[in-house]
Amino acid sequence: MPFRLDAPTFERRFRPEGLDSQASILLFDGDAPAGVCLIARQGWTSRVAAMAIAPDFRSQGVGKRLMQRVIQEARDRKDRRLVLEVIEQNPPAIGLYESVGFAKTRRLVGYRRGAQSGSPFELREIDPAEVVRLQSVECSTDLPWDFRPETLTLKTNTVGLSLDDQAYALITETPERVVLWSVFALRDHRRAGRGRKIVEAIAARNPEASLMTPVALPDDHFPKFFAALGFEHHPISQFEMELKF
Repeated sequence: MPFRLDAPTFERRFRPEGLDSQASILLFDGDAPAGVCLIARQGWTSRVAAMAIAPDFRSQGVGKRLMQRVIQEARDRKDRRLVLEVIEQNPPAIGLYESVGFAKTRRLVGYRRGAQSGSPFELREIDPAEVVRLQSVECSTDLPWDFRPETLTLKTNTVGLSLDDQAYALITETPERVVLWSVFALRDHRRAGRGRKIVEAIAARNPEASLMTPVALPDDHFPKFFAALGFEHHPISQFEMELKF
């Protein structure tokens, strides 16, 4: 799907993901750009962070050859895994990745809710890095790339929030939209409505803004929680795919 990024947005988008400019690939036909594949890396895992083929070079096998090169270079680096996310509603892209050996590992979804007044429970701003540290201790580590502590700790313009030192959230805020990057309660305070309260407090803090998650949550992660809060599924969904070496 096409999208445009200026330089500051590119930096905010890809820096936290661990973009490796040396591992990323730009393809040219003479002076004409033909394709790009941006590679992010964390430890022994590489990720296809973005891939695009210029319109004049599509339907010529360029995408498959580019992916074969990406795979070979990951092998040469002795990576253990290569991962990516692909939009479920894009069958040609799914077919391309399956043709070079990727397999689906899980389905990823997002949730969104229109602006509501929420409930004014008292929130305290804290260091975003502390929220990420607590998440790494208190929550599952089997998370998609966007929600890993290694990614979240490098995100810019995030706000860390605490509700009674029992529930926490990491968000980004604009007047129109709040993105929920992390919402959790400490283990000893779960099943007591703390997660619901902190989301409602975030809504009260931003009464004119819609709430949303990235389209990167495993589809079995808390669907009842979001439904109870009045969220709906985002119309776009993704598959996480993996190639092991």
